[in-house]
Amino acid sequence: MLRTEVLYTMFVLPLPWPFVKRFYLVSVISSTNFQLDIDECKGSNNVCDENANCFNTVGSYNCTCKDGFTGDGHSCSDIDECKGNHSCHVDATCTNTNGSYVCDCQPGFNGNGHNCRADLCNHYKNLSDANRKKSYETPSGSELCDSQLPEEWYRFVGAAGTKMPTSRVSANRCGTKYSGWLDGRYPTVEDGEVYKDVCFSNDAHNNCKSKKKISVKNCGSYFIYKLLHPPLCNSRYCGTD
Repeated sequence: MLRTEVLYTMFVLPLPWPFVKRFYLVSVISSTNFQLDIDECKGSNNVCDENANCFNTVGSYNCTCKDGFTGDGHSCSDIDECKGNHSCHVDATCTNTNGSYVCDCQPGFNGNGHNCRADLCNHYKNLSDANRKKSYETPSGSELCDSQLPEEWYRFVGAAGTKMPTSRVSANRCGTKYSGWLDGRYPTVEDGEVYKDVCFSNDAHNNCKSKKKISVKNCGSYFIYKLLHPPLCNSRYCGTD
């Protein structure tokens, strides 16, 4: 908005000698018209919505809704990004907020909501067959092999035991000929996912027919294993209590 002002300029001129002690108002020399811009964006002048930005211009102003809001600037309403345009991961939950939104990974997943990774300790399959137990003696002619076992994360439960043994298991146990056991100590929770060798015992004492490197993770109260196909049949991963 422009406001018109009138500026008056006044001069007082002294008279020459000997009238030096006397001064007289000679005249009003001139008057000038000029315009002042009123900043409508300041204080009580601002008529934009509280969720809008006000931009002052010469003689006017513009109102623009802030990010996350829609409208003409004088009236702005929240945009629910969770119903359309958002960057939450497919395994995250989108929660709308005033002018924005929040992404949180779903239970069983870790991350910042925009990137979520499955928590391995909540995504595994169970191995519960009693003939996987290291104490199970394999009948001749009925040897099994884990070559058909899908390469995924597993946990030993139930009759199969609670974990893989870390000491040598004799051959012809666990429902197979070459019995598989973990060669080395278990990782701590802080160690995260680590690689360990599995030894598949042969008939010779303290000797491995073959070895396979697998991933092991400590989940606190149990262990999980990324089991891969053994190097040869008949070989199988054993369990123990």
